[in-house]
Amino acid sequence: MDSLEPAILLLGFVIILAIISKIIQRKFIDKAKMASIKAQVKEKQNMATKLLKEGKTEEASKVQSEMLEINMEMLQMTNKVMLITLPIFLVFFWILGMVFGQTTFQSLIPLPSFNAFNILNPTSWIPTGITSTTGYYKAYFFYYLIMTIILGILEKIYDNKKK
Repeated sequence: MDSLEPAILLLGFVIILAIISKIIQRKFIDKAKMASIKAQVKEKQNMATKLLKEGKTEEASKVQSEMLEINMEMLQMTNKVMLITLPIFLVFFWILGMVFGQTTFQSLIPLPSFNAFNILNPTSWIPTGITSTTGYYKAYFFYYLIMTIILGILEKIYDNKKK
């Protein structure tokens, strides 16, 4: 068995999952509406900041309330996507656990290593070196991060050519 076989298999899973996730996002999030909402939020933030600098706290509070309503609309749009993708991710991680278990394997790319990583201790988040041997959690995280960046770039290129 090739030493890179598990990493290639994991990368295949990651590519499939990232593509599915991106398709669901494109299907359920109206980009034009999301851009409009973000512009409204930015406008309201600028207005609230200006009002606060002028000492008009009541008016700034009203603007912040309006901004909260706009943010809730954006949150509802993203929640639709999460309700669909979360079960897919959970099934995917269950499958990964069955396939890889506690095994370690050679990564396709060097990954950061951590000493006694603890999610509740931010000082443990600082990498202590580079390693090529990894478990599937860490490899998945970094492979997925890279794939979403690549897919995001490709999506922007596609959208720009479509216009």
